[in-house]
Amino acid sequence: MLPGVAEFVIQGITVDGEVFQSPEWAEQLCGMLGTTGPDGRLLYSSYVRPVMAEGMPSVVVRVALQLVDEKAFEMIKRFVAENRLRVRAGRGSRDAEQTGTHPAIKQERRSPQNNNW
Repeated sequence: MLPGVAEFVIQGITVDGEVFQSPEWAEQLCGMLGTTGPDGRLLYSSYVRPVMAEGMPSVVVRVALQLVDEKAFEMIKRFVAENRLRVRAGRGSRDAEQTGTHPAIKQERRSPQNNNW
C-alpha cells in the first residue's frame, strides 16, 4: 500500500480492460462483510462499501480493515486476484478525515497503474 492512502478502490474492470461479468458483484462482495440490522435489512461494513465510479460498479475498501479483520482483508485480496480486477488508490488520510466515511466518487483521481497494490 502507498503511505498516506486511507482507502483503495476495486474497479469493475479487469486488468485486460474487460468489464467484469457480474453487475451485482460489488453489492455481493460488500454483503459478505455486512450484518443484518434490527429491521432485517443489510448494513454494509464501514470498511467496505459499493459505489458507482465513472459509471461502473466498484468497491471502496478502507485500508484499516487489514488491522481490524485480517481474514476479511485477505478474502478481498484473493477475490481481486482471482478475478484479475483493477485496483487503484483512493482518498488519502487527510481527505478521508475531512470528508467523512462515505463521500460520492465522481472522478478517478489516481492512476490505477501506479497504486502498488
